[in-house]
Amino acid sequence: MRCFPLLLCLLAAEDKAPAGKGAPALLYAVPLAVAPGHHGKLTLRGLRLDGVTAVKAADPKVTVKLAGKPKASKGPNNYPPEKVGDGELEVELGLPKDFAAGHVELVAVGPKGESKPYRLAVDPSPVVAEKEPNGSFDQAQELTLPVVVAGAIGQERDVDVFRFAGKAGEKVRVEVVAARLGSPVDGFVTVYDAGRQVVGSCDDADGSPDPVLTVTLPRDGTYYVALIDAHDGGGPLFPYRLRVAKEK
Repeated sequence: MRCFPLLLCLLAAEDKAPAGKGAPALLYAVPLAVAPGHHGKLTLRGLRLDGVTAVKAADPKVTVKLAGKPKASKGPNNYPPEKVGDGELEVELGLPKDFAAGHVELVAVGPKGESKPYRLAVDPSPVVAEKEPNGSFDQAQELTLPVVVAGAIGQERDVDVFRFAGKAGEKVRVEVVAARLGSPVDGFVTVYDAGRQVVGSCDDADGSPDPVLTVTLPRDGTYYVALIDAHDGGGPLFPYRLRVAKEK
């Protein structure tokens, strides 16, 4: 099922090719996005990070500094480094509370040059954390809409299931934001009714691996949202953001 394009595509990660031969490359962040006023640690995944001495922010109002030394950290054997990186950096990142931009550009500085700018998404939406175990209908994590869930496809063949209450005739939009922000997650989302019958499903959205699905609820009751990686990939390096909201 193909769906319409999204404004959030503007927050997509930059081209993953390195800025120059041997220069570091930043691929994605864990978590994938931060809120205005964020002050805390953030992990940056990338390539050729072992010699990085600093990370810079393009906006002078944003503070960023390395928190320890870069670490070699390979992903799953069946995923190329170009998707999940071969190392990571932990940084201390600080944003002002009134930060208005939809992203902040970060650049890693290494002995062979600087990385291309990586656009870290800045999203003011309230976020809830995914809670395991949530791998079945019976274990589904309860949501109150609207909501943004920050989670991860925790292991290969993992499924994350969520539930919410709905009424007949309501339109509900389900959106995964992952690949557009650099994550290796190739999401596939399905909505089920209380009888565990499929209401709708979506794989890609207008060429992006991130699914977007709008369904009209057929009756009052409990509904389930199930999210998997379309290629059965998974692990702690597979973050996503799941948005579920009712449309007017």
